[in-house]
This record gives sequence, C-alpha cells and structure tokens, in this order.
Amino acid sequence: MNSEKKTKLCKEYISQIKCFFPVIRQNEKKYINYISTSVNDYCIDNPDAAIEDLYNIFGSPQETINSYMSENPDNIVPYFKKINVKKWIIRILTFLLIAFLIVSSASIWYYHRASQIFEYEKNLIEQLNNK
Repeated sequence: MNSEKKTKLCKEYISQIKCFFPVIRQNEKKYINYISTSVNDYCIDNPDAAIEDLYNIFGSPQETINSYMSENPDNIVPYFKKINVKKWIIRILTFLLIAFLIVSSASIWYYHRASQIFEYEKNLIEQLNNK
C-alpha cells in the first residue's frame, strides 16, 4: 500500500468518526486528533491495512463515539444542550426564511395587481378621451 492510499484510508476512517459527532467542540477535536494520530501510526506500521482492519483495531466509528461518550459523562449534558440550541437556531432560521418568502410573494402579487389596475384605468381613460 502506498503512502497515498494510507492517507486516504486514514482520512476515510476519521471522516466517518466525524460524521457521528453532530457538534464538534474543542474536546471532540482533541479526541479526533488523538484517534487520528493513532490511526496514522497504525497505517504506517501496517501498510497492507484495510478499513476493516481499522474497524477491528479501533472499533467502528459508532463504537468509537460510544466509548468517547461513556469515558466523558460530564461532557454529555452540555453536548446535548448545544445540539438542542443548534436545532432551535435551525428552526428559527427556517421560520424566518419561510416568513420572508411569504411576505415577498405577497408584496410581488400586490404590486403586480396594482400595476394591472393602473394599466386598466389608464386604458379606460384613454378610451374615454378618444370618444
């Protein structure tokens, strides 16, 4: 296995681990760096390693995250609070976007309708003046 494949294998495994973290804070970054170093060292020592080998040695990404959570029970409450805050921010932004679209659509419809009425009245006045 050449160096490029090792790097790709390590990056793939680490990216899979990152996917299981909905929010990555400083502690999670440290943990990911620690795992990344271990995985890179393993890949260097075992050039024929495959992703299944990494799963066997380090565990699947989900197992890795579960062990991180069980080792750091103090981080769980703030972690879920941060996830909850993130959900509310997304909900509020979605609501604001929908409200903006509704107001914009209503405004466009109103001004279009006003323009049609103006054109109708203008044509009516021209017809009356031509008689």
